[in-house]
Amino acid sequence: MIKKEFMIELNGIIGTIHTYTRNPFMMGYTQELKKAVEINDFDTVKMVLDRVIDWYNEEFEKIISDEYVLNKNSHEKAYGILREYRQALQS
Repeated sequence: MIKKEFMIELNGIIGTIHTYTRNPFMMGYTQELKKAVEINDFDTVKMVLDRVIDWYNEEFEKIISDEYVLNKNSHEKAYGILREYRQALQS
C-alpha cells in the first residue's frame, strides 16, 4: 500500500476508531498519525501505527463480539489497512 492510498483511507479509519472509543490516548494517536502522514514524518508514523495496531490487537475481539457495535466490517477493514500500511513501511 502506498502513502496516497493510505491517506485516502485514513479519515475513514480514524472515524471508525472514534465511533468505538473516546480514549484520550487513541484520540491523540489518531490526530498525530494524520499529522505525521501529512508531513512525511515516517518515524512518527511507524511509532503511532504500532500503538494504534497494539490497541486493535487488544480490543478487536471485544469489538467483534459486542452486540452494540454496528460497524464491525469497518473495524475489520480499518485494522487490516493499518497492518498492511505498517508492513509496507517495513520494506
